Amino acid sequence: MGYHPSALGSFRDWPHAGINKLYRDGDRAVRDLAIDRSGVLGRMRDPELATIVGFTAAEYKTAMAGLSIVTGRRQILLGAIGTDVYETPLEDSFCAVAVQRPDEPLIVPDATRDPRFATFRTVTGQPFVRFYAGVPVLDRNGFALGALCIADRTPRHEAFDPTMLLIRAREIERLLRS
Repeated sequence: MGYHPSALGSFRDWPHAGINKLYRDGDRAVRDLAIDRSGVLGRMRDPELATIVGFTAAEYKTAMAGLSIVTGRRQILLGAIGTDVYETPLEDSFCAVAVQRPDEPLIVPDATRDPRFATFRTVTGQPFVRFYAGVPVLDRNGFALGALCIADRTPRHEAFDPTMLLIRAREIERLLRS
C-alpha cells in the first residue's frame, strides 16, 4: 500500500502551525508526565534502538533517520543516522507535527512546497530536509511519545509505502515497553 501525496488530504486537515496543538489545555505537562512515566529518556543511544533506526534508513535509502521523543519543550533524538544533533527546538520539528495524529504516518514529499514546513530552519538551512516521513511511537496507553522518522535532502514525489516504517515503529514500542 503506497501513500500518494494527494491521498493524504488537504493541508488544512493537519495543524497548520504544527506546534500550537501541543500546548493546548496543559498538554505540555501531560506530555512530559507520559514521557517520564515511560522511562524512554533513559534509553539514549540504546544499541537496539540505534539498530532499528539504522535498518529503517537503509530500507528506505534515506540520508537521515531518527527516533525522536517530543517533550513539552523540545525534541530529543534517542538515536539518529545522518546527523549528530540530538536535540532540536519544537518550532523546527516535523515529528512534533507527526505526534498530533498518532494513528497515521505524516508524509511530506517536498517540505519546500508545504506551507507547514517551508520556513523550518531544517528546511531552509542544514540539513536541508526536503522529504520526511514519520510514524508516531506510542506508549502503553496510546499516547504518542515521539516518532520514528526518515528524511532526505531530495524530494520524493512518487507514491510512498510506509509499511516498513510502521513495522519498525511497532518494534520500538515493544522494546520501550519491555
